[in-house]
Amino acid sequence: MAEEPADGPAVRVVVVGDVAHVVVDVVVELEVLDHHVRKLRMHVRELLGLKPGDKVFDAGCGWGSILLNLAQHTDAQVQGITLSAKQREVALKRARERGIADRVRIDVAHIGEVELAPESLDAVVFSGSIVHMHDRAGIHRWVARHLKTGGRLFISDCYFPAEQRGSRESEATDYILGRALGYCRLLTLSDELKLIEESGLDIRLIEDLTSSYVHTVRHWIDNVRHNRAKLERMAPGFAHLLQTYMTVGRHSFLRRTALEYMVLATKPAGDTDLADWSIAGLKR
Repeated sequence: MAEEPADGPAVRVVVVGDVAHVVVDVVVELEVLDHHVRKLRMHVRELLGLKPGDKVFDAGCGWGSILLNLAQHTDAQVQGITLSAKQREVALKRARERGIADRVRIDVAHIGEVELAPESLDAVVFSGSIVHMHDRAGIHRWVARHLKTGGRLFISDCYFPAEQRGSRESEATDYILGRALGYCRLLTLSDELKLIEESGLDIRLIEDLTSSYVHTVRHWIDNVRHNRAKLERMAPGFAHLLQTYMTVGRHSFLRRTALEYMVLATKPAGDTDLADWSIAGLKR
């Protein structure tokens, strides 16, 4: 993993193999804990069904939003990775402030650099991160290798619909997938599910979050506007890039030319009767 200089001190390009990723080191609270976000976080905890001491790996934890929420509300042991040392520093500081630092570990690494014992994890989480990963088949094999029997894979990310709606070669698409994100590989949901199943996991649940994200991203855009002066002081031009990226993304969700899905999969439990398997909070 190597770094290349970027235009400002808060925005860097990290090269992993032959793929360049834009890494943002600007500390601004863009996430608004509105009704949709609170409900989603609670739902994620229910889906994962974690017990005290369970081991969770967050692949691309960023500023630690999901990771810290899981540690705080489930007493699980959580480990995350990010490409940003600043994100790691801030997330660990938040863990100390919440009194959960003894159960939180965060490393600056790409998932391909992480070495863990086989079948050592109870859950693996990709929240807005797997779309940035190039070798998706290899990623899912990594997950299957490290999950315990009965362990759970959680993904929340953006996908193209199977039926193409509008141009995927447009200037807006290039702005999102190239300039704003550095590298972003959108699959169709069916392509992702195929790779998950080929790794040996069972698909247990799929939810369409697109409508909720239309509302949530609108709050993020408002927060960028509110913090524009602060963002400009940290990285001139970044507020414009961020607002444009979010606006284009929100319109894509509104037109459903891009879709946000939540996926839950499990590692088969051998001779265990999966008819007894259930998800907390869901009616049979």
